[in-house]
Amino acid sequence: MLVANIVRGTLGLKDHRVVSVGWEGGRLRVGIERKRGRRAPCSRCRARCAVRDRLQTRVWQHVPLWGIPVVLVYTPRRVRCAACGIVVEAIPWSQGKSPLTEGLVVVLATWARLLAWEVVAELFGLSWATIRAAVRRAVAFGLAQRDTSAVLYIGLDEISRTHGHVYHTQVYDLGQKRLLWSGEGRSEDTLRRFFAEWGPARLATLRAICCDMWHPYLEVIREVAPHVTIVFDKFHLVRHLLNAVNEVRKAEARALRKTHPELLTGTRYLWLKNPWNLTDPQRQRLGFLERLNLKVNRAYLLKEAFRRLWSYATRGWAQRYWRKWFWWATHSRLKPLRDFAWLLRRHEDGVLAWFDVPLNNGATEAMNNNAKAVSHRAHGYRTGPTFTLSLLHCLGNLPLPQTAHRFM
Repeated sequence: MLVANIVRGTLGLKDHRVVSVGWEGGRLRVGIERKRGRRAPCSRCRARCAVRDRLQTRVWQHVPLWGIPVVLVYTPRRVRCAACGIVVEAIPWSQGKSPLTEGLVVVLATWARLLAWEVVAELFGLSWATIRAAVRRAVAFGLAQRDTSAVLYIGLDEISRTHGHVYHTQVYDLGQKRLLWSGEGRSEDTLRRFFAEWGPARLATLRAICCDMWHPYLEVIREVAPHVTIVFDKFHLVRHLLNAVNEVRKAEARALRKTHPELLTGTRYLWLKNPWNLTDPQRQRLGFLERLNLKVNRAYLLKEAFRRLWSYATRGWAQRYWRKWFWWATHSRLKPLRDFAWLLRRHEDGVLAWFDVPLNNGATEAMNNNAKAVSHRAHGYRTGPTFTLSLLHCLGNLPLPQTAHRFM
């Protein structure tokens, strides 16, 4: 009866007993019965109730033993509960109508955080759909049990799920660095779905949202959460600035193609890299080009001058410097830099809000990379809901159901 003792211990049986263990069709078949004279717990309120009748015999898949599949066979009872009426008794090793035990759900969900679902299915001899069902149950439990009372600052960004501009909006908790929500699309309706699910009570506790200057996001935030401070991610701002500098370089390279075709060839990263990251040959070539009074050199100097904005400790001094830099950029006769300056001018409050709430989406970008890794190891996901399910499972830091025995 060694196997019977193992099953009894791993399931934490108190009101039930193992009555048989047999070998059937290449798997262990474990029969379970309720102990006589025991009142059964209601599956809703957990109150002990009198047994009314029996249902059909059910079979559950359990954690494999020594690589051998294990199934549990039991005939559930229905109880007559004074508060809930006639309901099925609470099954200690499973929830609802799932054919998987809680132990197997935890094992499959744990491996699904580390490996592609197809690999987990092959390891356990199960179908991909079974792995998805286990992950869905684990995520549902985790979402119901997670604590979001301390979420004060969130980051918004989007990632691409597949080719053809199919995006998912990602909402991250910048405090605990976890994924809070993921939804297909990056429109106003997408963000409205998040705020609707988040609820007014939790929305009232938010202090700031860090995001880029994507117009649909801004419109919804200002409408639904006007009390929240919008902070524009400075790394996104710098990316816009670098694109503007590169546009100046490309335009000047085209203008010099007939007279000096080799002058700006291979110089893209000379103008975009931080000065301290330049190699010695790059530094020497940049010093030579700076003496030629090129347009791209003016753009480079404006880029380096913009860096000083983030060195100010207070918003007032930063705003004074920003106005000065804005004048330089708009009078530089460089259209890409002028367009960038006016872009920031239209969103000046969000740019300067960083000095009140110094947030950035560095953690968001790191978690986006983790999300892409989840997608790559599975060779992509065909549907948005499955992609969302996998991301919440792997990046949400969700708790897993507690079991009587720790299988892993």
